[in-house]
Amino acid sequence: MQTERQRLIHSLFDEYIEMYASRDDRLTARFSENFSGYAGSSDQLIQDKDEWIKITRLDFAQVPGRIRIEMQDIALQDMSDDVVAVTAFFHIHLPVTDAILAKETARLVLIFRREAEEWKIAHSGISIPFGLARQGEVYPLNRLQERNRELEILVEERTQALKAANDALDAQRSHLETEVLQRTAALSIAKEAAEEANRAKSIFLATMSHELRTPLNAIMGMTSNAQKHATEPALIDQLAVINGASHRLLTVIKDILDISRLESDQLTLEYTDFELDKLLENIGTQLRRKVAEKGLNLELEVAPEIEHLSLNGDPLRLAQILFDLTDNAVKFTDQGIITLRTRLIDQEPASVRLSFEVQDTGIGIAPKDINRLFSVFEQLDGSSTRKHGGSGLGLAISKRLAQLMGGDLRVESELGVGSTFSLTLRMRRAISR
Repeated sequence: MQTERQRLIHSLFDEYIEMYASRDDRLTARFSENFSGYAGSSDQLIQDKDEWIKITRLDFAQVPGRIRIEMQDIALQDMSDDVVAVTAFFHIHLPVTDAILAKETARLVLIFRREAEEWKIAHSGISIPFGLARQGEVYPLNRLQERNRELEILVEERTQALKAANDALDAQRSHLETEVLQRTAALSIAKEAAEEANRAKSIFLATMSHELRTPLNAIMGMTSNAQKHATEPALIDQLAVINGASHRLLTVIKDILDISRLESDQLTLEYTDFELDKLLENIGTQLRRKVAEKGLNLELEVAPEIEHLSLNGDPLRLAQILFDLTDNAVKFTDQGIITLRTRLIDQEPASVRLSFEVQDTGIGIAPKDINRLFSVFEQLDGSSTRKHGGSGLGLAISKRLAQLMGGDLRVESELGVGSTFSLTLRMRRAISR
């Protein structure tokens, strides 16, 4: 029983014979770019595909009508996975009266080679020319034998060359596969080690944050108590400095705790009903004194259709993101307006998609620094750090909280003009509404 491969080669050979018999020019599309063959009655080996196509079309022009090919025998020989040789014996009957083909049985050798998942004809050799012979002419038997030997040698040479090329490709492919496996394994080990180190770092930071907060809370409590009883102006000023520094330090510790929880996947969201307008008003209240001290204006803009919207989610984390964005805007703006804008993008019966924008008229951000903006412990400019302070964690935390809540945080900015931070979230409507 024939294999699928044998049936395919038989089919390709049958198509070749049919195209040749019907003088179909489409046959030339089946030739490989590296085609070679003996053309007609010529003893010259043709190794140029275009030259072979010219000779084939000349042959077709000599006898344009369909010819009859009487097949005697056909055999297939696998040379390699990608090379198959077909040997066929047949008679050709030409539709002409004044000329005949020499009467010896013709022997055709075709070599099919798989190229880019297609089988192409790489070589064609025939022992009797596909041309016209006049009455009485007989192709010399000794030349026929020589031609056969030449073809056998050529087939062997080309087969060996193709096999060597295929073996080299197989060796190269095997080497590349081994190298890919080795590098993949190395990367996997390195990735696991990095993740483990990162988890250890996050656990350490979380532990240290708790250890730092405990004595700091005591300092803040004692300072607050001392402020209540202090009467000397110098002592009051000193206690105020301690109190301010303690609150700034507590903020940094809270940021470190948050980022460590986020990186170690230990931070979970709380879901409760809350009023959106009250959350936004509370942010404005917290920042109003700081805004007034810098001579800025803080505007809260809420779209009318969501002005009294009740939502279900984590109001503390949402407020944390919006407060940090707005506080940053105040920090990096020396004059002008800070706008916290909320609008509805789309809505469904059980949820709404909201956009929160914090726009300022501050120092802006250079294009080259945008990609670093949400990185952990990154601050874009040393002078800004000294002037405005901060740990460099706020935006990184806000970005990751936004992603944890199923949204995203983006920024558009122009240096010296201002920045707009955009938070997009889909949130559930309040369950008890």
